[in-house]
Amino acid sequence: MPDGGKELTLAPEGFHESFCADLPAADAAFYAISQRPLAGVALTEAAPTPAWRSRPVWAVFGTADRSIDPGVHRFSYDRVGATVTEIKGASHVVMIYHAKEVAEIVMTAVRTSAGQSA
Repeated sequence: MPDGGKELTLAPEGFHESFCADLPAADAAFYAISQRPLAGVALTEAAPTPAWRSRPVWAVFGTADRSIDPGVHRFSYDRVGATVTEIKGASHVVMIYHAKEVAEIVMTAVRTSAGQSA
């Protein structure tokens, strides 16, 4: 990067197994070559006051996530008091292979949160 920062990506040869093992290989291959890099600073910069301190939280994660350990998801979501849905066997990209389930959770969150100030 021009400012000397680093960008991070997953190696294409391990992408399918580590990021989206529940997707077909052809889809994983496409995602591997089209992934956007993560700015390294995203892992170290401080965040402003988190919205979960004043807003309800819903969370969805796959029990077979190899990018973020499911135990880390559980710890983090418990800490913020989230309404949590675990999708058995789903990978990090739970929203792709389990789109219907994730959309239902999003709609529940929207309906439940309607009327709260933004």
